[in-house]
This record gives sequence, structure tokens and C-alpha cells, in this order.
Amino acid sequence: MLNLLHATLHRPERGWDPVPGSHVTVYAAYATETFDRDVVPMLEAKLGSLAGRRVLDLGGGPGNYSIEFCRHGAKVFWHDVSRRYMDLARANAEDAGVAVEFSLGYLEQARSLLDGEFDLVFCRVCWYYCMDDRRFAGMLYSLIKPGGAGYIECNTPAFANAKGLRRLQYFFNDRLWLKLGHPYPPHGRVENLVRRFPISHIDVDYSSVYIDRIFFLKAQGRPTNGGVACG
Repeated sequence: MLNLLHATLHRPERGWDPVPGSHVTVYAAYATETFDRDVVPMLEAKLGSLAGRRVLDLGGGPGNYSIEFCRHGAKVFWHDVSRRYMDLARANAEDAGVAVEFSLGYLEQARSLLDGEFDLVFCRVCWYYCMDDRRFAGMLYSLIKPGGAGYIECNTPAFANAKGLRRLQYFFNDRLWLKLGHPYPPHGRVENLVRRFPISHIDVDYSSVYIDRIFFLKAQGRPTNGGVACG
């Protein structure tokens, strides 16, 4: 409720930006340093060629992954709440000589601001900025075309090593599904939410206690019993 009130009063289309200008340069350097060059080739190995495929980089930040998807031939859409990140991502795309389409708004606005469905929705380390985990899972799923894929990386509370008031934030989110600010979801929650929807395949990677990685395929049609494979 508090996050929804905050979003009502703070509108990115009216000039509000949650990211301070001083943080943009710092985080952009960090994002470049920690860029995982194996992720896009891994997804292409699972899905086949990305050439001509519609890819949504949901919470795209500085645009590193948007640019990489473009380099693999995808038609890429970037969506984020920060105009400062949008300006930086646009400049980075121009420098890289690739074309990216941009939309500005809260994560939950992606459905209303973007037309059509996507072959791949890519959501990396930004899930926790959503206002409601259940609703966001449904919105993300709705953006994927039948037979398309979702890929989510999300930090867990172990990553935060929360203490004091922040630890209380995680307690409320874990036990009551109440989000005060942007706590990381409990380990396994994202997978469990994805499994509520018709899917034909899911891979989960829990090799690190600090991050959950989930790849899934949206079912082509009406689900059948035993239709989910787990990797």
C-alpha cells in the first residue's frame, strides 16, 4: 500500500527519477564490470537464434544487456523507471551502433506502455522493485507470447545481510507478503509464483544462496497434467 501511494505521487513521466545523478555513473561502471557475457549465449542456446525475436529488457538500467541482445540480432525493447538510465542506455546504444526502443515507467506499467507480446522477457536483478510480487508475476507472464520464454535473476535476502529495520522489512515481506520499500523476495518465491501459470518447461539455478535464477517457457496452449519439466 505504501509503495502504491509513493508511485501515485511520484511519476517518472512528470520528471521524477528515483536514481540520483551521482549514482548513475557509479552504477554504470559496476554494471559494466559485473556484466555476465555468458547469459545471452546461454539463452540463445535454449531458444535458438535470437535474430528477429522480440526481447524485452525489463528494468534495463544502463542498457548493457539490451545492447548485447541487439548484437545477437534481436529486436529489443528497454523499459525502466529512471529517465537518467534511459538517457544513458540510449547513448550507449548509439555508441554501439544498435537500435533499441525505449519506454519509461514503473515496472508494472510495461504491460500498458508496450504493444504486443515478446519472445523473451528478461528481468535481471530488478524484480524487488515491483510493488506486489503476485501481481508482478502475472504481469510479466502476460508479456510473453505462447511458447515464449521468461528469464529472471533475483537476489535473495541472504544477499542483503539485513539488520535492524531492514530485517523487519524482510520479515513482513516473507510472512505477510507486505512490501515496505524494496526487500528482496524470499528464496524460492519467484519460482513458486511462476509455477502458478501454464508453463511447458522450467529450469532453476539455486547454486548460490544470494540469487535465484529461473528460466521458463510459457505453454503454447491449454496445460496438460505432467506438462512441466524441471531442470
